[in-house]
Amino acid sequence: MSRNLKVVQTTCRVLEIICKVLMILCLVGAIASMVGVVFLSLSYIFPKLVDKIEDGSGRTVFQIIGECLIGVFVSIAGVIVSKAHKDYFAMEQKDGTPFTFEGAKAFRTLGIMNIVAPVIASIVAAIIGAIFKCWYDFRLDFSIGLGLSMILLSFVLAYGAEKEQGVEEPAQIEEK
Repeated sequence: MSRNLKVVQTTCRVLEIICKVLMILCLVGAIASMVGVVFLSLSYIFPKLVDKIEDGSGRTVFQIIGECLIGVFVSIAGVIVSKAHKDYFAMEQKDGTPFTFEGAKAFRTLGIMNIVAPVIASIVAAIIGAIFKCWYDFRLDFSIGLGLSMILLSFVLAYGAEKEQGVEEPAQIEEK
């Protein structure tokens, strides 16, 4: 195994662990946000249970419930994306090389997912923000740029698979 491939394999192992930690943190965030929604809803429905919820910002309980709901959806998007990345890094380690047609296709899917998941989460956040009249700040520029870069890199990985395996992509071979 070449020195560079060892670096790739080690990096993928580290990234798989990081993605697993991120997935767990996003899951904890989603659960914490759901718990916040439940308790804040109870205090909103039964105001005598809590004398006053005050965070110093002047927001109403209704607005804070909306912000917690946004947290649920954004965290769930994070769980989905980080799990997909974790699975890719595990697959790359199993394959022993990033240059496989299956790996290139999976990486392309990750690129698309890095664009689509945040866009959907942002749309949901905007809807919830409008309903609950609460503030949300969700930026898409990083995830769109990363997703587009990953899609481009997936074609480089597919080209590498062609060179490494000495064949064209399987779908093109079947057409001949």
